[in-house]
Amino acid sequence: MTIGGNIVVQVYQNGPGFRMAIKAPRDVPILRGDLLERQGGARPEGLHEKQPKAPSRRARDAARLEKLVEKPQD
Repeated sequence: MTIGGNIVVQVYQNGPGFRMAIKAPRDVPILRGDLLERQGGARPEGLHEKQPKAPSRRARDAARLEKLVEKPQD
């Protein structure tokens, strides 16, 4: 993802988790939201209050099965 032409954010899947790389000018402060809140900073507007839930294994499997059923067979 590119923000404003001079900030680049990359997210990598790392097993069950993820890693993030951010490239930005040195004068742009980068701080995780939870650390900012601990230091007394306000939560940025527009963020979800709770983390979105990951789909359950059953829901993922059902979605995959639906896609397989919808595929035309040769």
